[in-house]
Amino acid sequence: MKRESRFRLVLPAMMVLGAVIVTPLQAEITYRFNGFGTVAVGKVISGSVNETDYVSYRCPCFITDYNNGGIYERHDGWSASQESRLGAQLNINFTDRLSLVTQVMARAVDNEFSLEWAYLSYDLTDKFTLQAGRKRIPLYYYSEFQDVGFAYIWLRPPQTLYGWEASNYNGANLRYTEYFQNWSLTANIYAGKETVDDAPYNALYDITAQDSKWDKIRGMDIELNRDWFTARFIYMTSENSTTERPDSNAFYSPATDQTVIGLSLNADFNNWFVLSEMNLNKREDKADGLIIRSPASMLGVGYRTGKWTPFISWSRFWDKSNDLDAYEPERFSDTSFTLRYDINNTSSVKAQINRLKDSSLYDFVGNTTVLAIAYDFVF
Repeated sequence: MKRESRFRLVLPAMMVLGAVIVTPLQAEITYRFNGFGTVAVGKVISGSVNETDYVSYRCPCFITDYNNGGIYERHDGWSASQESRLGAQLNINFTDRLSLVTQVMARAVDNEFSLEWAYLSYDLTDKFTLQAGRKRIPLYYYSEFQDVGFAYIWLRPPQTLYGWEASNYNGANLRYTEYFQNWSLTANIYAGKETVDDAPYNALYDITAQDSKWDKIRGMDIELNRDWFTARFIYMTSENSTTERPDSNAFYSPATDQTVIGLSLNADFNNWFVLSEMNLNKREDKADGLIIRSPASMLGVGYRTGKWTPFISWSRFWDKSNDLDAYEPERFSDTSFTLRYDINNTSSVKAQINRLKDSSLYDFVGNTTVLAIAYDFVF
């Protein structure tokens, strides 16, 4: 089954069963259910490319979702299958300190259900919380609610930053919260691993189906907030490898070392707000000495006026390789304009136009202009 690792519930299920059996429940078990969704249509309205055949796609193209393989192709016309999705979340509180969080997604791009979250959370103290199970890798500012379109200004977060082979991990984390002199602090350390069967990310680059594995994931993130200012720092390392299907069941060895460093600085002055995010992904292939550095950055400015919010942003992804024969860098910049209208407290409509400039050293997706319209809702 494609991406079957997302359905591996054995560990969370055993944890829940153990908690129910051995924990004396002092309070009644409570439940909370909510959901969210996006109905989006988009189209490449203009573009140019040197080579129209890219992997199995007809370009110029625009990749909407690296994690899940969403892509608009020039000759496809309007499409609702690349970005439309529906999610449901269930929170179960066993006690005042012990809870279970699960989240399931259905995406039109692959017509499959995926398990995004399934973790137990236990408050060790008022400041320390231990969580174990399946979670999102907190690589980006919007990682934890990247699928909830209503929660952010864009129609989609900039894919110059938001997208690699894996977006989730199975493991554990320890979260710390503190408040001091009008500042709030959240610090988090985590560890785990993830295997993505028939990875959609890899399918964007190769016609041969591949599995991806991120092993020995170790990371931390720290967020500071005061009034109008928010800063977030992340650091993560892992060992990455792939294997081709169906010829081999063995992941390539030795694994590639990955290091990611990121920083977000955001400011919100009533009507005006500024969003920024940058990260550096470094990958070192120990088998042939290939080193790829992939800095990415984003800057955006918006203004709220009644129910309307216009927003403009610029982002860039700029690969650097120490061996151009072994790897030709992928480079592109993306300028977008978003207009959001809040219908009410639970739904909004967005229109967004993106202009992607492809400066890659090989025939990639090409220069494209993309128009998309989305209806986002929560319930």
